[in-house]
Amino acid sequence: MLVGAGAGAWFAVLAEDGYLARANVLVTVVALVVLAAGLVLSLPVAIPAAVALLGAEYVAILGFESDTIDTRAPLVAGALLAVAELGYWSLELRVPVVDEAGTYVRRIALLATLLLGVVGLGAVVLTLVEVVEAGGIAVDIAGAAAALGALALLALAARRTG
Repeated sequence: MLVGAGAGAWFAVLAEDGYLARANVLVTVVALVVLAAGLVLSLPVAIPAAVALLGAEYVAILGFESDTIDTRAPLVAGALLAVAELGYWSLELRVPVVDEAGTYVRRIALLATLLLGVVGLGAVVLTLVEVVEAGGIAVDIAGAAAALGALALLALAARRTG
């Protein structure tokens, strides 16, 4: 079993040799196939599975190739939210329902507002992280609580839209 510095060196070799890049391409293709199959077969469970695969790929990139804060994180979060929302919306459109006039415009406006909010809030959080240089267990606990809060908000938003 690889542990400590040996594992870090092993992961560095993987990243340098291009294995990580090829693995990320493979995961992206798998996520797209899962999403497409789910949409074609009307399987709503495929949407969060594809988003989870794409999110895991991003985490792998951050974990193995970056030692700094990734300023693109809010954009990635917005893109993942857009994939999920548009995927669920495409499944909803298959059910014949008569919507009142302007429903689609309002929904697009709401989605755009949510995406801007996610990107904006993410930018604010990144700015705070850059400004506040603190350490210790209290900061770790606060960060874990913030991550759990973000996941709870995401689950609440998915539950209301799904």
